[in-house]
Amino acid sequence: MSDKKKAFWFIALLSTLVIIPFLGETIFYSKGEPREAIVAYSMLESGNWILPLNYGTDIAYKPPFLYWSIAAISAIFGGVSEFSSRLPSAIAFLAMQFVFFGFVARYKNTKTAVITSLLLLTSFEVHRAAVACRLDMLQVSFIVISLCLLFRWDEKGCKGIPWTAVVLMACGTLTKGPVGSIFPCMCIGIYQLIRGRSFGKTFLSLFGIGLLSLIPLGIWFYAAWLQGGQPFMDLMLEENTGRFVGKMSYPSHHNPLWYNFLTIIWGWIPWTLVLLISLFGLKWNEMHLLPAGNSFTGRIRKVWDNIRSQSPIQLFIWIVIIAIFVFYCIPKSKRSVYLLPIYPFMAVLIAQYLEALMQKGAKVFKISAYIFASLCLLLTVVFFAVRCQMIPDSIWGNGRHAAENIAFMQALESTSFSISKWLIIVLPVVAAICTLRLVIKKSSTGSLLYGIIGCVLCLFVALDGVYQPTILAVKSDKHLAEDIRKQVPEGVVYSYTDRMIRFYCTNYYMNNQMRNFTLENPQEGYVILSANAQEEFLKNYNAKYQLEEVFHTDYRSCDLRNTVIMYKFNEKRK
Repeated sequence: MSDKKKAFWFIALLSTLVIIPFLGETIFYSKGEPREAIVAYSMLESGNWILPLNYGTDIAYKPPFLYWSIAAISAIFGGVSEFSSRLPSAIAFLAMQFVFFGFVARYKNTKTAVITSLLLLTSFEVHRAAVACRLDMLQVSFIVISLCLLFRWDEKGCKGIPWTAVVLMACGTLTKGPVGSIFPCMCIGIYQLIRGRSFGKTFLSLFGIGLLSLIPLGIWFYAAWLQGGQPFMDLMLEENTGRFVGKMSYPSHHNPLWYNFLTIIWGWIPWTLVLLISLFGLKWNEMHLLPAGNSFTGRIRKVWDNIRSQSPIQLFIWIVIIAIFVFYCIPKSKRSVYLLPIYPFMAVLIAQYLEALMQKGAKVFKISAYIFASLCLLLTVVFFAVRCQMIPDSIWGNGRHAAENIAFMQALESTSFSISKWLIIVLPVVAAICTLRLVIKKSSTGSLLYGIIGCVLCLFVALDGVYQPTILAVKSDKHLAEDIRKQVPEGVVYSYTDRMIRFYCTNYYMNNQMRNFTLENPQEGYVILSANAQEEFLKNYNAKYQLEEVFHTDYRSCDLRNTVIMYKFNEKRK
């Protein structure tokens, strides 16, 4: 077996073992994941695979490919669960990882491909998206693989129609809208123009490819419009056109321009730290922003010539990163996950930079090895200190989040763990010892880099397999659903919230049995609401209903970020 195949199977096995086993360990603890999962539940429950309703009246905000995927997988597993809901994202990441490894190995080399894949596997933003029931990783996988296929299509002289890329772009648009087609066409188009292809040929060929990829979205859109009518049309226009031009009816992730730079820095944790440390070893006095020249115009021309003289793959990587980043600097709505398509291409550049540092024998790897080994040991020491009740509750003070933080710590103290969980807990210690031995033995910079990666992977596995499931179970509204079912064992329960806020997590764990109190105007039943909405609720409905408070939680809802009150209500006779 060739070195390339051995490296591929190593990356494939490692990625699968890090991502798949812990998908179902953490119960839903925020509104995002159950909001997506419940749509798939509605599909299976109602048999409507075009435009199912959740919460009785709510239309899903995005096209249905993720929901189809969850529903299909859940049908095999016997029902929608945390594992089956997150599996599409995990599969999408693995598919992207495998294809991109082959792409980098083909146009760079196997070593760069291995480091690139390991960087992706250990990037905070990518890892978080790969194990979440969200739209982002599914769409990113389609975009990235399509970009790789379109580059290959261009290399072959743009002959014929790249049908595989068209199908994947169509799936991308059916996941989160037209950007699934826009990004691949835009990036390869800019690349072709810079490489000297005529505008007419570039525009016509990519316009045709883009139209083909939008046909499935158009078919679904028409079928959904027949069911949802104008409310569906308004929602889709707002979520796509309105979000981009900043004309939404509600503020949605409005952030300044610098936010995108900040999220890239945050998203590349822990490698941001390694890159930051490496800056102190560079010879800044030998670096220049522009090449030497007699005039500013001449220096700019040299920059342009240097850009065009890069290898095709290097030029393509830079174009993808810059084009997508600039695209998302335009709209007011900005989120860290929007920039996920550039992470694989950034990983190539970071891998090349790390390889250059390795060749120079840079001290950054020794320093970073000490830091990450120490973090592994520190995490384990803190865990055992909590376990032995050596950390008092008073450390959290009396602030708004104090009770929740104390509950997190008490969960770590009291939860019993299986043998396999204890092995995962000590895994970071093993990684730290191995990495420190490499430092003591003065191993090569390459060995130290892989030791650092080993520490990061063991930290991720410990967090995904033990710490996060234990701590975040306290935060989940699954407990609220259980408290509600103690009072109302079955049937519908109403919620009093505004348009953008729902008890999504509670609704998931109640099998989509929640309804909107304001829209349905019921005569009797039970209603839950946030404590900060109590005054408004009583003012609006105290005259119409006989209200009896059933319970008031001492914990905060993960969806509404406040304590929750439940009322039993009966309409007063006139």
